[in-house]
Amino acid sequence: MSFSSSSQDLYDINSITTIEINFFTSIWDQILDNYYGTEQRLLANVLINGIPYDSVGVKFKGNSTYNENSNKNPINIKLDYTFNQDYQGYYTLKLSNGEKDPSFIREVLSYDILSDYMKAPKANYAKVYINGTYIGLYSNIESINKKFVSENFLSNEDNPLFKCNPSNLSFTGSNSSLEYLGNDTILYYDYYEMQSDYGWEELKYLTYTLNNDFNSINNILNVDRALWMLAFDNLFVNLDSYIGNTTQNYYLFKDDNDQFNAIIWDLNESFGRFVGGSIPGGQTTLQYLSEYNPLADINSSNKPLISQLLSNNTYQKMYIAHMRTMLNEKLTSNYYLQLADSLQYIIDSEVFNDPNYIYAYTDFQDNLYTSVGNGFNLALGLEELINLRISYLQNNSLFQSIPPDITDVIHTPSNPSINSSVAITAKVSNQLLGASAIEVIIGYRNHESEYFSKISMFDDGNHGDGIAGDGEYGVIINTNASNIQYYIYAENTYAGVFSPERAEHQFYTIPVNNGVVINELMASNISSYQDQDGEYDDWIELYNNSSSAIILDGFYISDNPSELKYQFPPNTLINANDYLIIWADKDSLQNGLHANFKLSSSGESVHLFNSSGIVINEVFFGGQNEDISYARVPNGTGDFINQHQTASYNNNNISIEEKCLMFKIFPNPATNYISINNNNNSSYNQLYKIYDFKGQLIDSAYLLNSKKIDISDFKPGIYLVVIDIFVEKLIIY
Repeated sequence: MSFSSSSQDLYDINSITTIEINFFTSIWDQILDNYYGTEQRLLANVLINGIPYDSVGVKFKGNSTYNENSNKNPINIKLDYTFNQDYQGYYTLKLSNGEKDPSFIREVLSYDILSDYMKAPKANYAKVYINGTYIGLYSNIESINKKFVSENFLSNEDNPLFKCNPSNLSFTGSNSSLEYLGNDTILYYDYYEMQSDYGWEELKYLTYTLNNDFNSINNILNVDRALWMLAFDNLFVNLDSYIGNTTQNYYLFKDDNDQFNAIIWDLNESFGRFVGGSIPGGQTTLQYLSEYNPLADINSSNKPLISQLLSNNTYQKMYIAHMRTMLNEKLTSNYYLQLADSLQYIIDSEVFNDPNYIYAYTDFQDNLYTSVGNGFNLALGLEELINLRISYLQNNSLFQSIPPDITDVIHTPSNPSINSSVAITAKVSNQLLGASAIEVIIGYRNHESEYFSKISMFDDGNHGDGIAGDGEYGVIINTNASNIQYYIYAENTYAGVFSPERAEHQFYTIPVNNGVVINELMASNISSYQDQDGEYDDWIELYNNSSSAIILDGFYISDNPSELKYQFPPNTLINANDYLIIWADKDSLQNGLHANFKLSSSGESVHLFNSSGIVINEVFFGGQNEDISYARVPNGTGDFINQHQTASYNNNNISIEEKCLMFKIFPNPATNYISINNNNNSSYNQLYKIYDFKGQLIDSAYLLNSKKIDISDFKPGIYLVVIDIFVEKLIIY
């Protein structure tokens, strides 16, 4: 039995989800208290935004936020506890009660910021009712589990996955610190929770490599993702984490490249809410947290992720570069404060009416700006802390060091063919007199199932870089059946910089012209697109990028790169700039193109072979949600994204990513006006609409190339600017 529903987006930051839990007993609270700390769950029927779910499993969660005397404990809901059912593909809900945060915005705000720099859980708010009684407002945080890993990292669901939280938290012990504890895996059991069928040997080997064979760490750890995690935790003074005395609150999973990846978790005490240790003599809590050293614990052997990575000169510069990017984009720009203010505006009335709100309503109003409480319960004001932290970091020598400048990043030819070569060049110059020679590297890969390979770029006239010594660095890369994704990193004696600055999370893409390409696929077609017999089967769409028709005689398509599975029938034609659908259903008796394999919704790969048996195009995909396709954007050439299907139609028609390239909205946050620019340098007469967070239309007009819009009469808050299907969150203050 399987059920799936869709309605209001479960994690829409502009909406409040409604969750109604109906237990079959009136003593549910006592039973859940008795179950706490075990794997037992109490059965209930649940409605999520009005969608009913039968016989789900509910338990209390949380460590320091759980209290058996509380009327509002954190809740974990497992929708597939009895039946195979989910809400928009999500089967586990995690609800936090706000016990550690008077402002009640730290957690949702932090995940929103984090998502611009690394894969992170989605988050918003939820009103929770139990047996008809309103319990109160909760933070609603996406669960990190096998599904999250599979969908976000193209990793097999069976790979090792660990929650890095010790069973008995200690301020002096090893905790989840990645120290090497010895050869016996039982030594790690108390510090890590394995959420996969195997992985202890792999985890032990990671700790051994990190501590005793650091030169090999790139082979087993995604270093860039670890640097982003450390940079975020330090910048936002999130000390209930790896960087604090508890060295916890993150996940580790191993991807298909045999690399471990770190994912941040539990951000309810970010922005300096958690101290977790004694304040140095003579310092106030505010001073200690606002002046938290970017290189704190660099010499601490009990935090090897910090001491080993940041003692490496290049890794330290990359780490500071990541911190600088977030500092400029989220703090000095005031983005964090405007989003925080908007979040409080969204939930204000719900907090006021919350029968079990843990703090005074005035604390909720004040804590965004000033400190509330005292002693152990002191919660610094977010603005109060960040203003001082910005000043401290801007005067820190690490942030005053000037990195090189990377400009004019291009590739030639602009649309290379398969099995050819492409030159990637960039102009790199020192902005600081006296800085030493520049070192430039490029990280590149063919698809997201791979990790970025790093090689040097040269200014010697021999690597597509023009004249030797002219400040233009280049490298020549051979193409294969997939697009090329890349970024550039440059450093001098003092500092480093990435282009694009959010690398490796963001990157440039070079489309490789393969003629016919795999353009779109759907691996879980429940009710979206029918074949000629009215059946909902998995499907693959090919697209012909060329200006001539192509006959696919001798071509094969397969879900195995080493096996020619389905051969196209003779005289199968795909016209110029046209589409062809293949049904992956193992049904050779039906008319049309029906392959002898099916697609796995948990993720796999699809490969297109030419008549010589050579792979000319391929795509790797992770876990897929029902009735959502995986499609190239821009159509025929771009990277793949998840979207609503456009079988036999241009993917650009509904592509958010494509429209994000076309339009730019600035400034954001804004006060008096915004400008919307069309970056396509062409006439594009398109209707724009601005909605408030309640979904009410506030303003609309037609946009040609650009338009300046007066927003001085708009109330402060979060708005959505919609142009076709391009959507951007606008913060007005």
